[in-house]
Amino acid sequence: MMRVGLIGAGGAGTKRAQAIVAHGRARLVALCDRDHQAAQRLAATTGEGSIHDSWVEITDNPDIDIVVVSTTHDTLAEISRHALKQGKHVLCEKPLGRNPSEVTRVVEAAQEHGRCLGAGYNHRFHPAIARVRQAFTEGELGPIEFIRARYGHGGRPGYEREWRADPTRAGGGELLDQGVHLIDLCLWFMDPLRSVSGCTTTRHWDIAPLEDNAFGLFQSESGQIASIHASWTQWKNLFCFEVFGRDGFGVAQGLGGSYGPESALIGRRNQQGGAPTEELFEFAGHDLSWQLEWSAFLQKIEAAEAANSGATGIDALVTIQWAFRLYEAAREGRETGLEKKQ
Repeated sequence: MMRVGLIGAGGAGTKRAQAIVAHGRARLVALCDRDHQAAQRLAATTGEGSIHDSWVEITDNPDIDIVVVSTTHDTLAEISRHALKQGKHVLCEKPLGRNPSEVTRVVEAAQEHGRCLGAGYNHRFHPAIARVRQAFTEGELGPIEFIRARYGHGGRPGYEREWRADPTRAGGGELLDQGVHLIDLCLWFMDPLRSVSGCTTTRHWDIAPLEDNAFGLFQSESGQIASIHASWTQWKNLFCFEVFGRDGFGVAQGLGGSYGPESALIGRRNQQGGAPTEELFEFAGHDLSWQLEWSAFLQKIEAAEAANSGATGIDALVTIQWAFRLYEAAREGRETGLEKKQ
């Protein structure tokens, strides 16, 4: 049984710990957080893991096989890179760093030391998204023509004073928070991207130079189009990922909890004209995406085949490169693409 060290005991770290314990094929043996009390609370909740004062005590422990990194953006790359150099497999929370340069160094460390590097893009494992992708990969709805994606929430009182509003710690605003999930999904569904245009705005939260809204229009090498809108001024939590093909469409909506019930709507174009036929799939119950992602990561380490192996470090690098191309396009007011170096 592989032994796991968890660094970061906040919201994402708690979900990671719960997934590790629930899965049962690896043991959570150590954890730490800047907030020692948060680490203590998590250890008490899971019933597993000794508490450490420093993340180095976990990354350098020869008895630990896997390190899960769920910290704020400013330390994701540093910790992950160090853990890989110590011979650990690493599952790191998205976006793996504050910019493409940081993420590149993490990917290079994984390649140099021959370790598995997973990126925490758990949305790939939500059943509604998986059902929509299945409909397209099996040819049910024809080739994809365009994607329309929206993701947002409204923050909370004092949001502008939290770490996500600090440029040094976050590296970016809403685009690096929820927007990268949308970019990752578009990359997962579509042909390789060719160009992007868009804009970012700071309309409500006092967080400049960071953005509270990001709009992107991507085009693939084959001409497919994807539009995304990530927002911290959505006010009512929303997730909606719509994929339209030659012969029909798929809509994944909701993530459970405050984002509403999760469902997938599959529509098939009426070849004779008129309204399409529709089939609704509803997914009630707890969010299992974190546990499914963890299971896939363990399978990857064991070199087992998996239908959905999750996002790799290289996937995360491509995602953040396109996020920063969107930043560049917004800043310069023009379309940009692969010819621009990051």
